[in-house]
Formats: sequence, C-alpha cells, structure tokens
Amino acid sequence: MPQKTIETKNQSPEMSLPSVEHKQLGVWVGKWNTEGQSYAEGNSKESLKVSSVKMTSLETFELLLDGFFLVHRWDGHVGDAEFKGMEVIGYDASSQTYCSRFFDNSGNSPTYQVSVRDNVWTYIGELQRATFEFSDDGNTMTTHWDWKKSDEENCLPLCDLKVTKVK
Repeated sequence: MPQKTIETKNQSPEMSLPSVEHKQLGVWVGKWNTEGQSYAEGNSKESLKVSSVKMTSLETFELLLDGFFLVHRWDGHVGDAEFKGMEVIGYDASSQTYCSRFFDNSGNSPTYQVSVRDNVWTYIGELQRATFEFSDDGNTMTTHWDWKKSDEENCLPLCDLKVTKVK
C-alpha cells in the first residue's frame, strides 16, 4: 500500500502573548517581608483571636513561562512552628478567572478562585478565604485570612498580616 504524505507549510506556531489579566499578576512580583498575627489555634465562636501568635515570613513572587503564571514561595514561622510553601497562580481566559493552588510543609494543597478589583485581590477556597489589599504605590499590602473547620461552620479569623516589599 503506498504511503501518503501530508504537506505542511513551514510555519512556526503562533505565539500567544500574556493578556491584560496575566499582566495584572505583576503587582505581586518581588521580595516581601510579612509580619502579623495568626489566630488559628484555639479559636471558637465564643473566643475569637484568643490565642494570637506572631507570624513572620519572607516571600518571593516571580513570573514564569513568559508571564503567564506567577510562582509564590514563602519561608516563615507561625509562633515557633516552621511554615514553608509555594503557590502557583494563573489566569484561565476561557472561564475568565484566576486560580491559585497552594502547597505547604504540612501537606496542605488547597485551591482558590481568585478575583481582583481595583487594589484588592480576593481568594475563595473550600474552607478559607482571604483579601490582599495593595497600597496605591504597590509597596505594601494588608492581608486578612478567615477559615472554618467544615462546610457547616461559620468562618473564623485565621490571620492578619502586613506585607512590605523589600525588592
């Protein structure tokens, strides 16, 4: 049986460029110092923020894969406990949403739907939610996280942080 050949034009695939939404990820790029309070241990509806412990970390954000994704790494402490991890954020043009996936040294790997309006980025996950509000100059942000133990419970404060850009 004779072989058929398929003619193709010698063309390179069309290169995609990051969209406006991808470029918005650039506000995060750099090194950041984080300081604040974590309230996770011992919280209840009756005694919010009862067991506040200091939380610190050094965080880095960098764009990867031609600016289509943002990788976030952190190395810090919650009280005396080491807290390390990474996050990958991307934008899906077909659903017009950002998505984030965290991985930490406790084996957690939650996924969040992320939205941005003005200077505020909002993360919504199954058991956690957060807001990151950037200053107008982009050099500081305030962060607040809430969490719940199950779908049936109301959210409780998890941490309040001040994040300052160092580079």
